[in-house]
Amino acid sequence: MRIAIAHENIVSRDAIGNDILGMHDVLADCGFEVQLIGQRVDAPTARRARTATLDEARQRRDFDMLIYHHSILWESGESLLRSIEVPRLLKYHNVTPPEFFADYSDHGVSLCRAGRAQTARLVALCDGGCLADSTYNARELTDTGAETVDIVPPFSSAGSMLRLARPQPVPPFRILFVGRLAPNKGHFDLITVIAAYVATFGPAIRLTIVGGISAHLSAYKAALDQLIDKMELRDHVELRDQVDDRTLHRLFMEASAFLCMSEHEGFCVPIIEAQAAGVPVIAVGSTAVAETIGPDQMVVERPQNRDDYLYVARLLHAVCTDDKLRRQVIAAGHRNVLNRFTPQAIAGRFMAALAPLFEQMPIPEQPPIPEQPQ
Repeated sequence: MRIAIAHENIVSRDAIGNDILGMHDVLADCGFEVQLIGQRVDAPTARRARTATLDEARQRRDFDMLIYHHSILWESGESLLRSIEVPRLLKYHNVTPPEFFADYSDHGVSLCRAGRAQTARLVALCDGGCLADSTYNARELTDTGAETVDIVPPFSSAGSMLRLARPQPVPPFRILFVGRLAPNKGHFDLITVIAAYVATFGPAIRLTIVGGISAHLSAYKAALDQLIDKMELRDHVELRDQVDDRTLHRLFMEASAFLCMSEHEGFCVPIIEAQAAGVPVIAVGSTAVAETIGPDQMVVERPQNRDDYLYVARLLHAVCTDDKLRRQVIAAGHRNVLNRFTPQAIAGRFMAALAPLFEQMPIPEQPPIPEQPQ
């Protein structure tokens, strides 16, 4: 059987790209012929998998099933779905609500509004059913008309980061957040927590924020820089663009704690990467985050005032200095990854979700065996 997986952009250092490549590898290991369809496919992905442009996919139509990943408006992808007659399966990663972009980007508002409106159309087109990263995403799909949704967490690089032993951190403590530079990610709250920490416990702390930024969000980047300068935190907060896998792995290994103040997540892969790396996580329990982070973790409400920011700063200090607390949080994070998010566990859920489709598909007729001459 030939299976295609489609998304507008398939890049190897991206959470959705890693999920697509994980699906590709599992299906290929099971003996399926797999191809990836995208408008932009980066070189590492193209070296690892067979790829096709949209035009090539329309012309060849050499696949028996299509798995379509949805995270933003992709009109050409919807057109492809409408043009084919093979079973179509939707994987939903969520689309950021447009109101987050209102103060920074008209383009972001229109793109996300149209992307969320597209979700219902994609649900109707995907007759093979729907997959969602989380229960939170699944609820959004059922609200748009999906009858059945299987929850299949995204494949990620967390398995390669599993590390059971870490030294007790020493000042200056290194705090990490990974996620694109977008207004839903809670960067203002991250910076304000660091300001509260410096004012209370002293200057021995560094926050590194890693994530690419779109050109249409330059006003958001400028607002973050302005806040950093206003709070006199240039020596304490670093904004970094996307980094390669080796650098990202090193940043996780060096981190004293992972701090996530995001207001909207469909899953939040960096949380389980941090847990796998043995980094204690403190996170606002918004949207899908509380589900992803698992039990016995440090989950907080979004700060609303000075006391709230100070509370998060105190948690940061505690998890960096209290060895018993730190070991408890790290152990719970490891259990969360090992019990729910290993590649084997995700592969099992993924293939179980596809099994009914395989059973419904007709078995290709085999050509007749020619008679042997007497």
